[in-house]
Amino acid sequence: MAERYKIYEQLGAGGVGAVYRAYDNELKRWVAIKRIIAAAELDTDDKIATDLRREADALAAMRNPNVVTIFDVASDAMGLFIVMELLEGEDLANVVARGPLHYDDFKELASQTLEGLLAAHQRHILHRDIKPENIKVERLPGGRMQSKIIDFGLARSGMRARKQTEDQSGTVMGSIFYMAPEQLTRKPVDEKTDLYSLGCVFYEALSGRKAFDGETVDKVIDAHINHDIIPLHVVAPHVPPWLGAWVLRLMAQKPQDRPANAQQAIEEFRSWEKMSTAPAMMPWMPMNYAPIPVSYPQPGYPGTMTTSSVPVHPMYYQTGPVPAYQTGHVPVYQPPQATPPLVQAPLSAQLIPAAVPMPNQGTQTKPQSAPKAAAPRKPQGAKMATTQKAAVPPEKGFALTPKMMIGGIVVLLAVVAGVLFSGGSPNSRTNKASGASNSSTAPGSTSLRMSYELPSDRIYPPQDADLCLHLISSVGVRQKNGTNANLNELVTEWHDIAPRGDDNYLRALNGSTDYSPKRVLWDTNPLIKTGRTVLDFHSRNGKPTSLNIYNHDDVGKLPFGKHSTHSPKGLTLGLVFQADEKTLPCLVASVSADGNLSVTLRVSSEKNLLVQLSNGTSEVKITSRDINASLPTTLLVTWDSASGKAELRAKDASGKTFTGGAELKAPSMPLSWITIGKAQDPSKGAVPPEEQFNGWLAEFLLYASVPTHDQLQLLEGRVLREYYIQSSHTPPKK
Repeated sequence: MAERYKIYEQLGAGGVGAVYRAYDNELKRWVAIKRIIAAAELDTDDKIATDLRREADALAAMRNPNVVTIFDVASDAMGLFIVMELLEGEDLANVVARGPLHYDDFKELASQTLEGLLAAHQRHILHRDIKPENIKVERLPGGRMQSKIIDFGLARSGMRARKQTEDQSGTVMGSIFYMAPEQLTRKPVDEKTDLYSLGCVFYEALSGRKAFDGETVDKVIDAHINHDIIPLHVVAPHVPPWLGAWVLRLMAQKPQDRPANAQQAIEEFRSWEKMSTAPAMMPWMPMNYAPIPVSYPQPGYPGTMTTSSVPVHPMYYQTGPVPAYQTGHVPVYQPPQATPPLVQAPLSAQLIPAAVPMPNQGTQTKPQSAPKAAAPRKPQGAKMATTQKAAVPPEKGFALTPKMMIGGIVVLLAVVAGVLFSGGSPNSRTNKASGASNSSTAPGSTSLRMSYELPSDRIYPPQDADLCLHLISSVGVRQKNGTNANLNELVTEWHDIAPRGDDNYLRALNGSTDYSPKRVLWDTNPLIKTGRTVLDFHSRNGKPTSLNIYNHDDVGKLPFGKHSTHSPKGLTLGLVFQADEKTLPCLVASVSADGNLSVTLRVSSEKNLLVQLSNGTSEVKITSRDINASLPTTLLVTWDSASGKAELRAKDASGKTFTGGAELKAPSMPLSWITIGKAQDPSKGAVPPEEQFNGWLAEFLLYASVPTHDQLQLLEGRVLREYYIQSSHTPPKK
């Protein structure tokens, strides 16, 4: 292997092998290499080696856009290995963790994964370990989502029924949340077993929760075997009945009640979708079912909402409460009793089926007109406004007349003029950085707020419902006059794009350009990707640059605040920055509150990172080793509210990493001051050089929770580091 493939790093490991990122010296391309059997096993069990080699060869012969491509199968002194394409994108598990899929994305997921399974089944290959972690998804340039099934490590050649095998420790292989009853009871498995697992994946993709769950492994197994499942329309009212029925058919308890194969599952999905009306009855529906239009919020990033209508079963309208389970980025809204309940539906309005006639109805119900899609966001810095227009009866229609067209143009010009001349500067809105209070709005009016979006070339941070501050150097940077800051222009305000933060922004001291950083290209290191911008925080004319915010309005949403979170409460601070080695030591940033409560990040004279956590009279420090913070660096600082455990994770552009921790009693009050660098009124004296920040800052994130380990890995890798910094490994030159 060493002559052709050079291994650089391990990408992951499981019960049946480890995967590495490697470079193919002959074909000049990056590949993934998976070792699936050690040399010792090759020597001691010829049958295992033969079976695995046959299966690997069968996979290599399969070419399907929805299955990872196998380039080569070989063995060396260390054992058998498979060379495959190195995939971009992320696991479906990480995508679903951010909320249920949009219908268009789910349709792509369903059709593509079924096509992939069909291709494998036609070659007599079972996967047997279908789960979100084994489905890789990527957003294509045109906007479509591409899915690929990976890790056929548990697959077995031969479609004849066979008993589920066990690993050497005697435990059933596969992921317990997605295993079919026949796998758990050691009964014969076939291609319908893969369909069951995929149905569990679809259930989770549509609802945001696992189909079969429990506090212990035994409870999860019992749920599968007893088919203890809540119908999709209960946990996710936005899912139309036909789609919920189709998913539950894939997950039928008995294999004979499932589709015969993936081909039949695909055809059934297409047939259901094309039907102009949904069936009047489903297995779980009581008699006299009739859809009731209900408004729901459609979340965005950040937090804007529009409304559409979706049929909801009358039993939920009559009893009042909305199912307790919540999904997505915004809470489930509880409406007044006089109105239908509001339920969250992150799926597209395309999910809404037409109303259908009931058996006891004497007249045909007219199909509902499809609701309009959510309006696109306004350009950066523009005010957000909504208007309402009387609905036109669909059965009557109307024709545009010249007068109507002229009137519409006049209204449009008036709206544009209002946006341009209505005080669009930040001074016309809540100035949270200076502590000004929110201005009230008249009853019935729409609150106007500034809105910035995540750049289209970025992936969403994981668990973004807990993200209370997200600052990116290419978004929301504004000059003193309120216009967006271009390259080499001073930034007086840096606006937040996180939904939870509700448009916070950091501001220079007194709103003065004397203390403002400058937006520039990040060209300080050859490992920075082309075109990345950064805020330059170097002092000018003897005055330090700094941005800060004191948030007292939404303090409950900040770390250790009273508002709820999806992950365990706490703090997660993320930065992408570079300190100037000529001005070390320095203070980079801090998050603090009154009463000697703070998390402070510094860079020492030795270029190491220094994190200081204080809570009253208690204080701990975490100092990195080997990290060179004068290079572009990504870091995460976490502080768990329950355990008090704190951790620093960092990696510089050269590839050196550090992970270290400490423990300190967590605060009982929220952190409300956020500062980058330090500046103060000249009357209070000069800021010491070691308390200033001279360097470059590209991105700043602040969570009110501590995401899971996998989510933190995604955050520091795909979300932050890989966007700004090229791999420190380059293909060897010939």
